[in-house]
Amino acid sequence: MTGVRAIAAFMVFLHHYNPFPANKYGTYLYNFTQELHIGVTLFFVLSGFLIAYRYSDLTNFSFRNYMVNRIARIYPMYFLLTTLAFIGLIRFGHQSITGVFPTYLLNVSFLRGFFDQFKFTGIAQGWSLTVEETFYLFAPVFFFLIRRNRYYLITLPVLLVTFGVGLVFLFNGRNTYGFFNSYDFLFNYTFFGRCFEFFIGIGLAIVYKQNVLKPKFKYFTYLGILGIISCVFLISLLKGNADFGIRHPLGKLINTFLLPAIGISVFYFGLLTERTLVSSLLGSKLFVILGKSSYIFYLIHVGIFATILHKFTSNLLLIFLAINLISIILYTFIEHPLNDYIRKRFVRRIGQPAYVLN
Repeated sequence: MTGVRAIAAFMVFLHHYNPFPANKYGTYLYNFTQELHIGVTLFFVLSGFLIAYRYSDLTNFSFRNYMVNRIARIYPMYFLLTTLAFIGLIRFGHQSITGVFPTYLLNVSFLRGFFDQFKFTGIAQGWSLTVEETFYLFAPVFFFLIRRNRYYLITLPVLLVTFGVGLVFLFNGRNTYGFFNSYDFLFNYTFFGRCFEFFIGIGLAIVYKQNVLKPKFKYFTYLGILGIISCVFLISLLKGNADFGIRHPLGKLINTFLLPAIGISVFYFGLLTERTLVSSLLGSKLFVILGKSSYIFYLIHVGIFATILHKFTSNLLLIFLAINLISIILYTFIEHPLNDYIRKRFVRRIGQPAYVLN
């Protein structure tokens, strides 16, 4: 499944640097590419699956080790790159340290993702990490409840969405820097609005681990791809005069519920159970290293590195290749050694060394 991360990151890249202008390629292709932010949805479903697959049985579970592993995976490069981004802001944006320090603290603590006004500060696309970290924090509680009663797999996301709606009801219109200030913010940028995507992944992990689904149908991979393409196309048709189709209530519904349920989860199930050309490609050495470095690619494809590259060339393909090369270098010489060191240094051994878990 590592190669899928690369595909998801590349989708977000295409979303941010749409190479198909409407005046040249037509509005359908342009609008379709604009909706490839759904790469983030692929990440969320995959996170739900991977965390549930590794930890949902709570065997020899240590919350300390679990959080060390999660922090080691996400935080070191995020902290380094966020700090670099704010240094650049101070150096070239002519802002003072005291002026940006509160925002910096919100960024390095992941709290900025709870505020509409701050969600795109620092590393703009890093808003999604607040969503991820919120899931990581509560996932053990979810697993405990689901083990007691499988109906929690359905009721928990309903309760979480309801809680999010309640927050918007309380804070909408208040001067709280955009803290849960709208339903658009809730359903597009917060865990409470997007929790269904993670729970789809959790459900897929349970089905896969327990081997309860043994279909004779052997084309889930391609059926899932078709489902993903169809959902993205439907969302793109809803764009209208807005910037994205997910601004439309039906677009939100498709992105948050339909896409994970009938597209992404089916695609992932196919990758897990079928041997296809797609699984062979995503399992190749090239896509494995691209998948491992995709987190850095996601963090730097918009920001200071991309800005510097744009000064040298406007060729999108060259920029894409250069960002991949930088990502692989940073992964090999900084991210992986740091992650490995943190896990070996701070994880307490309980049975199998937890630091080997990614």
